[in-house]
Amino acid sequence: MKTFLPVLLAVLPALSTAAGAPDKPVSADLADLLRQAESSSPAIRAAEARALAARRGPSQAQAPPDPEVSLSYLNDGISRFTLGQSEFSTLSITWTQEFRYPGKLAGAGEVATLDAERAGKEFERARLLVAAAVKTAYAELYRLDRTRSILEESRSVLETFSQSARKRYEVGEGIQESVLKAQTAVLRLEAEIARVEQDRRTAEVGLNAVVGRAADLPVGEATFLPEGTLPADEMDLAEIAVTASPEVATLDTAERRQEAKLRLARLDLRPDFIWSASYQNRDGLDPMVMGSFGVRLPLHRDRKQAQAVAQEESELLAARQDLAGGKVRTRASVLELVSRVRRADRLLFLLGQGVLPQAESTLESARASYSSGRIGFLDVLDDLRALLNDRIEIATQEAERMQALSALEPLLVRELIHIPAADAEAGGPRALDR
Repeated sequence: MKTFLPVLLAVLPALSTAAGAPDKPVSADLADLLRQAESSSPAIRAAEARALAARRGPSQAQAPPDPEVSLSYLNDGISRFTLGQSEFSTLSITWTQEFRYPGKLAGAGEVATLDAERAGKEFERARLLVAAAVKTAYAELYRLDRTRSILEESRSVLETFSQSARKRYEVGEGIQESVLKAQTAVLRLEAEIARVEQDRRTAEVGLNAVVGRAADLPVGEATFLPEGTLPADEMDLAEIAVTASPEVATLDTAERRQEAKLRLARLDLRPDFIWSASYQNRDGLDPMVMGSFGVRLPLHRDRKQAQAVAQEESELLAARQDLAGGKVRTRASVLELVSRVRRADRLLFLLGQGVLPQAESTLESARASYSSGRIGFLDVLDDLRALLNDRIEIATQEAERMQALSALEPLLVRELIHIPAADAEAGGPRALDR
């Protein structure tokens, strides 16, 4: 006890510091995020578990009904035990086996096999959708980090302008309105920075949720957007997506499964059969054997089997409409996303090659003119605002372009965003291995 107390007093401050220290931001490396999502995303793990579970179905569905074994005793009279004394007293063991109408077990197995196929496609789709969601969230994080950086740079420039306006006002060369306008503009930038920081926190939470880790984990700055390009066969992308899309493939499997269920429902209109064999021991007397054969008649056909057939016909119609809707939806999504990429490309070209250099030159010219007293401070302020908006718009369009490409990837099942090979390897397809 004498040695424990000093040690505890020495350790407690360290423990207190560790407990109160904020979490260190985790890396915002996109490849790391994809790798973590692949291993930790609840959506992927759930889809994988369902796919593995569905694999167990076909064997169960194709297995015949279990036989029934029963033991019975028949006594002649009730006054005494007559086994071996009366020829009517028997101790019997009976084996009963039901067997389905030919084709029913195979039909049930086909339905279960298509269930497993559909679950496997859902697993693959979940992986692609999670990867796209990670890339989309990363692009949003990049946009907000870039916007905050631009706002902070602009605030620094504006503070310099504000000081210059104040000096001119103090020596009688400027007006008070310019000073007040500059101070107001600085405050507005600070308010905008605060809003962006709050939006970034929301984006962090969303990214962590997609990756499958603690929502309050801080994420480091996203400073890099990987390159991405549209495929060369751009005009055919809509039809390529209809062929490759996991969503359409899942709906196609669902339609084939429903067709199999309808065939099985029609087979259920046919009767099943039952046979049994019995051995009867008479304890000293000659044993007896007995066999029987029965048919399970669908006497309530109109209320059961016929209703089931009608139900499956309606379900098949719904599955076909779902498939048609999925194809239409996929084509429309591809065309809309390609249009978004093209629009972002066009805007980035115009902003980067024309608008931004022009805005920078205009601001420099305005600054020189203001220094020589040829224009007022408000003109400089307007030019600075224009440059600020152009720079933010470039960051917005860069993120928009990456988000559109990310959304295209699960539709085309192609990698359109080029992550470094060493990193992308970890996020590659992973087969069901259990």
